[in-house]
Amino acid sequence: MSDFEKIEGQELEEAAGGVGAKGVYKTVANLPSGYLAVRTAPEAKYENEIQSTKLYNGDVVQITGNYVQGTTFGGGAATYVWVFVPKTGVSGYVNAAFLK
Repeated sequence: MSDFEKIEGQELEEAAGGVGAKGVYKTVANLPSGYLAVRTAPEAKYENEIQSTKLYNGDVVQITGNYVQGTTFGGGAATYVWVFVPKTGVSGYVNAAFLK
């Protein structure tokens, strides 16, 4: 008999570094131009941008919070995640579509 427990669902996804995984480092990627804003809320509004932190392709962030549904430019849906940015020491929401 095995001493290991079977894990499933979200716990398995987190262990694999997927959705909901905390403490995992991700790289900013696939930005067609400009920068990825770090925000105080999961909404693509200029007022929510943390001006001291702009992320570019190749920058690294650490996921420290949960993925949440928010809005993107034009009012569409986007998935955001709470991250810590090591290069500036700032935390905030980023659009998860640009993390790999």
